[in-house]
Amino acid sequence: MPLKIILLLDSFTLQAWQFEVIRSIIRSGHGQLIACVINQSPKTSGTTSPFIYRLYRWLDRKLFVKEPDAFANKDFYDLGLENLILIPVNPIQSKYSDRFSQESIAKIKALKPDLIIRFGFRILRGDILNIATHGVWSFHHGDPAQYRGGPPAFWEVMLGWETTGTVLQRLTEDLDQGDVLYQSYAQTDPLSVQRNANNIFWKSSYFVSRALNSIELLGEQKWAETLNNQSKKPKTPLKKPPGNLQMLGLFWELISRNIKRKIQEKRKPAHWELAIVNHSDPSAIKPSDVTLITTSDFTSTYLADPFPVFHQGITYVFSEKYDKIANKASIVCASMRGNMLQDLQVIIQEDWHLSYPYIFEENGVYFLIPESAETGKLYLYQASNFPLQWESKSVFFEAEAYDPTLFQKDGKYWLFVNQKPHPACSSFDELNLYFCDSLHTPNWKAHPMNPIVSDVRKSRPAGKLFHKDGKLYRPAQDSGKRYGHRIAVQEIMKLTESAYEERTAFFIEPELVDGALGVHTLNFCDNKMFLDFYFRK
Repeated sequence: MPLKIILLLDSFTLQAWQFEVIRSIIRSGHGQLIACVINQSPKTSGTTSPFIYRLYRWLDRKLFVKEPDAFANKDFYDLGLENLILIPVNPIQSKYSDRFSQESIAKIKALKPDLIIRFGFRILRGDILNIATHGVWSFHHGDPAQYRGGPPAFWEVMLGWETTGTVLQRLTEDLDQGDVLYQSYAQTDPLSVQRNANNIFWKSSYFVSRALNSIELLGEQKWAETLNNQSKKPKTPLKKPPGNLQMLGLFWELISRNIKRKIQEKRKPAHWELAIVNHSDPSAIKPSDVTLITTSDFTSTYLADPFPVFHQGITYVFSEKYDKIANKASIVCASMRGNMLQDLQVIIQEDWHLSYPYIFEENGVYFLIPESAETGKLYLYQASNFPLQWESKSVFFEAEAYDPTLFQKDGKYWLFVNQKPHPACSSFDELNLYFCDSLHTPNWKAHPMNPIVSDVRKSRPAGKLFHKDGKLYRPAQDSGKRYGHRIAVQEIMKLTESAYEERTAFFIEPELVDGALGVHTLNFCDNKMFLDFYFRK
């Protein structure tokens, strides 16, 4: 039975991300919109923001508007909703907050809503918070564990924080201290608040439908038990727009930081190198264990994403070979002699970028699924003469997929892939899971808990799943600080067609190698480990 939902609006002109929230609810089938409460006297909170802050935001929007724009105006009536009850309300207003009169409360209460979604009004106080079974849901585009208030997505950029959090919360009388219903983290844009906000607002447009799906999947009681009760945590600092002098200082720091970053990127381009560790315990790697694998002086190319295979007494390493000039990669294979690569050869080259050569063997035949997200689908390649000759067999997965990682369990194939929830969002943030019964006629079913991870610090795959001491682990990229900063090794606690659960067990840090800034792939072969390390050279 769909939950009955009421919207709180200031007008029938919505921002594009809010429009998408409502559309995603309708598509989910788990919510039924029954009424809109319309604010008859919308009012901003407090005083006008300081001039230099407003000037900066205007300039940032002019320079960095990203399409599709999460803040473009959309007409509510374009949703095609009919028979909605409209309840006009004149709230009882104080400096920062709004209360509802008893008459308005009675009208809303008579509809027996299951939940109320706040897109309008200011800080809500009073009985409106307790009318609906599941309360009033609202968004905080920031991490309430770090700060309350706003502006959204602003302080993370200005202060150079690694990640920007976003939550869907159930409101209480305490500002931004309610129960967290859904939470996600993204890498903070280093330069633009507008771009930072565009990413996280679009991503948040799916939080309500995901929460509704969880209620449907788990049941209301079990779902309630899973909530992270933010209200029990210490209150965090209350942020607001900076004053003129503070904004000048923040802007200077922002520009200085980004000029230094751009100079560094220009002088020392990104470069990856493969490495080998001569044991197989990823939790106990010491710097002295790591040996960089060199083939020649790579000035215009580099190797990354090592996937090793031990075949007929020889270790072969499949990897991405990136051409810095063409800005495109192919899949290559080399054999190991001691701690050195030799006979490096291109084995798969297409018109599009290829990386992450996930290779596996089934019934004596080798298959390879490289990332080809640029094409919007995955292709399955089969070895016609292993290891150097491969032919494209079929389309393996009919959707955009980053770093595809396959696993076999309980007679099923499980496919872990990162996907963008919206075209304007980052591919770093969200991990989705699919399963099927056959690789040769794959009929992939989406896991009902998708995305199973929504956190840039532990989402994107970083190599094959592996067992250690009877436990199952998934290497994941932690790209909070930068792309491919470190590997978060996730212990998988539960993997079924209806449930997924994991926790962070330990990290593999780039400091294992002098000068390295990142490490983002881990794979095993013949009691050895293969990694790749990121440098600026």
